[in-house]
Amino acid sequence: MRWTRAARSKGGGWRRRAVMTSPVPRLLAGGPAIVLERLAYGGGSTNWYRCVDQPALEALADELRHGSDVSFFFGDRFAHRRYTTRTRAEMARFMDYLGGLPGETGAIVVGHVDDDALHMTVDYPSALEEADDFLADFEPEPWIYYGRCPGWENDGVRAVNFKVPDDDGIVRPHAY
Repeated sequence: MRWTRAARSKGGGWRRRAVMTSPVPRLLAGGPAIVLERLAYGGGSTNWYRCVDQPALEALADELRHGSDVSFFFGDRFAHRRYTTRTRAEMARFMDYLGGLPGETGAIVVGHVDDDALHMTVDYPSALEEADDFLADFEPEPWIYYGRCPGWENDGVRAVNFKVPDDDGIVRPHAY
């Protein structure tokens, strides 16, 4: 796929065009999204974001790296809770459930929204003690997101996935 020169000349270039022409702006009107950016040739490196509105979406679009594989997750894909004793128990049950599934390790993703309200700090604990250690760096009973480590999903309703064009506007396959 190749984007037109006109698309590149607008503020934010190819990255913004890729985001704004996807179903994401329409879906964002129905609620926030958790966003996973898999970095091209990043050796498994990722960036995570929470996107709540159009200004956040525009800021996020400008942050994306060329060639990245980007997934927006909507709805209840990730639980949003304070990290309390009750949430910790929910997470334990969820990790146990996942650990019993073929091909799953019981690891989940746990994220805390940074002070800028866009970026997230995440970890992938496979035991509650690991989640405790990760969350100890934040305020007491912090608000967190947690859920199953996501795959490359794209149903256009609860998940939207696309690749960010390279500098020249061409979408190419990359290693992630």
